[in-house]
Amino acid sequence: MAKILVIDDEYQILDILERFLVKMGFQVITALGGEEGIKAIDSQDVDLIILDMKMPKVTGIDVLKELRKKEKRMPVLILSGSLGIVREVELLKELGYTQEDIVTKPIDLFSLLERVRSKLPPDII
Repeated sequence: MAKILVIDDEYQILDILERFLVKMGFQVITALGGEEGIKAIDSQDVDLIILDMKMPKVTGIDVLKELRKKEKRMPVLILSGSLGIVREVELLKELGYTQEDIVTKPIDLFSLLERVRSKLPPDII
């Protein structure tokens, strides 16, 4: 069973995603905000991260930079209400992420599920 870490600063989003993904057969860890997310990354072995881009204090970009610094190699799906900020898109590209790694809000749960499954090796789904 794949273990997914969901990092978002909105409790309601965490709750919805956790309930849905657990129902779909995944083990889910949630982290409220980027700081808590980095702590979870340090203390947990996860197969995939679902990461909100816009968070106060420690942003999604900050979390992605921390992943790179720690040489953590796991797939990431990035949640974004809008990626209209040119600098943000450039930073994602610099960090090796593409449009395929981005899920736009509002989230269609079944589209998200397809993306999650496409990012994970078949033997752990």
